[in-house]
Amino acid sequence: MKIKHFVMAVAALTIGFSAQAQTTTGEKIQSFADKYLKLSGYIQGGFEWNEATDPETSFYLKRARVSLTGTAVEEKIDYRLQVDMAGSPKICDLYFRYKPLNQLGMQLGQFKVPFAIENELCGPTTFEFIEYSYITTYFSRNNAKYDGIAATGRDIGFQLYGGFIKNEENGFNIINYNLAVFNGAGINNKDNNSSKDIVGRIMIKPFKDLSLSGSYMYAETEHNGTTYMKSPRWSVGAWYNSRHWVARVEYAQAQFGDINAESCYALAGYHFEKPWSIVARYEYIKDDMQTLNEERITLGGVYKPYKFLRLQLNATYLTNHAPTAKVKTPLGVNLLVSAIF
Repeated sequence: MKIKHFVMAVAALTIGFSAQAQTTTGEKIQSFADKYLKLSGYIQGGFEWNEATDPETSFYLKRARVSLTGTAVEEKIDYRLQVDMAGSPKICDLYFRYKPLNQLGMQLGQFKVPFAIENELCGPTTFEFIEYSYITTYFSRNNAKYDGIAATGRDIGFQLYGGFIKNEENGFNIINYNLAVFNGAGINNKDNNSSKDIVGRIMIKPFKDLSLSGSYMYAETEHNGTTYMKSPRWSVGAWYNSRHWVARVEYAQAQFGDINAESCYALAGYHFEKPWSIVARYEYIKDDMQTLNEERITLGGVYKPYKFLRLQLNATYLTNHAPTAKVKTPLGVNLLVSAIF
């Protein structure tokens, strides 16, 4: 009987130690994953109707992105890998950052170009509208219309960034800067010319809800396969974003070889008690060669009933002043569903 009790006690202790070891191992693995291998992503798809397209109606898949992120050394080092599976699979982001000081951080890899406000600071799952402004679309490497590079607003390069004069009460820097150098060849490409793109941006935040922005970009892009055209551009803007109200205005000019272009937008919106928001935007873009000469008004609504689900509905009225435009004043309606994980 004593032997039986002894065996049972040993077995109980063994099971207890085993369970504790499994729990400890599981907790360590979970802690490691939360810190170094954090998986997230989103899928965006919808339905659109537009009088200017043929066919006028279509279902579409806009983005299907998966991200892997992590931090180390008291969060002074972090990395991001983001892949988009919509259309042809491609790497969007792949970078490492090291920020030893509040005033100085370094970023190396493929990442968003810090030109203007929206391109880097307004992500697709938080942006107020379905489509970005003309400034973001045509001047920030999102469309090949002018400089031949459609690169989801990204490029390969190196960046210095940081902030000064910290508001300790609200936890933000009053002055923030970005200074970057890029290949200028778009995403997932080696440099194709002897020059580099230089991008700089200053953001001043005098109050918690207000930001003032100014940015400049000097670029030389391939033209007709043999020559390179200079394409400098600059922007100024302001962004007010409080608990209930949002307002943003921005103006930009750009040169693409012999073409001089300018664009401006102004938007305003109201955030109701979750999960509703309403927004409105007016914008225009024009150039001296009449390549683009458009005005666009967009009315939108955002409904986010859950953390993982976001619905957007936009109605647009476009006035196309270009001589070659087939439809001068097309209407459009766009519904976008975002599943976030």
